[in-house]
Amino acid sequence: MILPPPDESSERTIRRSRVLSYALVAVAAVVLSLRPELFGDPQAQPWHALLHVWRIVVGLLLGVAALAVQVVVGVQWRRGLRQSADG
Repeated sequence: MILPPPDESSERTIRRSRVLSYALVAVAAVVLSLRPELFGDPQAQPWHALLHVWRIVVGLLLGVAALAVQVVVGVQWRRGLRQSADG
């Protein structure tokens, strides 16, 4: 199956979604690269372990959000192609 190139509106949406995804991945990389020492001394702060886990969870959620943006935009574009082909 050969897909036609996107129109101007779809191309803008795809470009914006890519920029948003790249930004989300960049923020996720920054969050995941934070060293646990930035949160303070683990002996002095009982919440240190929780903060360490939350940075991993937030980083992974940002990565999943970046993937979700691409999937949603792709599905919407394909749906638009199907509707224009039917109509």
